[in-house]
Amino acid sequence: MKEIKIKSLDEIHTLLSKYRKSSIFKFRGQSDSSWELIPKAGRKGFDKVSDQEVFLHWKRRAMSYLKRENYTEWELMAIAQHTGLPTRFLDWTHLPTVALFFAAYENQDRDAALFVYKPNTNIRHQDHNPFEIDRSISMYLPSAASERVANQYGHFSVHKNPKTALNDKTKDGLLIKVIIPSELKVEIVHMLNQYGINYLNLFPDLEGLSKHLTWFVQNYDYWDKNFKDEEID
Repeated sequence: MKEIKIKSLDEIHTLLSKYRKSSIFKFRGQSDSSWELIPKAGRKGFDKVSDQEVFLHWKRRAMSYLKRENYTEWELMAIAQHTGLPTRFLDWTHLPTVALFFAAYENQDRDAALFVYKPNTNIRHQDHNPFEIDRSISMYLPSAASERVANQYGHFSVHKNPKTALNDKTKDGLLIKVIIPSELKVEIVHMLNQYGINYLNLFPDLEGLSKHLTWFVQNYDYWDKNFKDEEID
């Protein structure tokens, strides 16, 4: 796949401006640029048990936590994915700023990757069970089944075999990898916070609030407490 390495925040803005007038591109951020595009259920440590079996156990126990009773299988799996269950879904987003946040927030000592994907098709999920898709990898546009999915403008790639990575051999469309140097990560997270992209907004619950305030405390020395009026004219 095509790789681009950016060197500054300005280059990030220039790059993302190319996608401003199109809604077809999807974005994913990974905090370590060496990681493949593999769902959690297919990664080492999670691949010894059938994700379908784990999902069945999750559904049985999750009912008391859900807001309604008539979720589809796709909506339930989207909720399970966004609350940490190993599934064959891989998170993507419609917003590049959200993907940048997840690329920059963790593993501050490692280069990150922002993936840009222009899929040729989306799966007609009404015609399929999540475990019975035809293609090796398909894109799924979910409903706003949870606040996390809605706030993160979530999309998913669905991997028929969770161990199958999305790459040049399996893609169905254009795939670009943007390398983000580790030394830019702190600045990116602070920039995105100013734009309203942070844990508080992406995870609209107590976990998000706690993580956001933890980040604020950890970065206390970063904040400039001595601004003079003439410095911001």
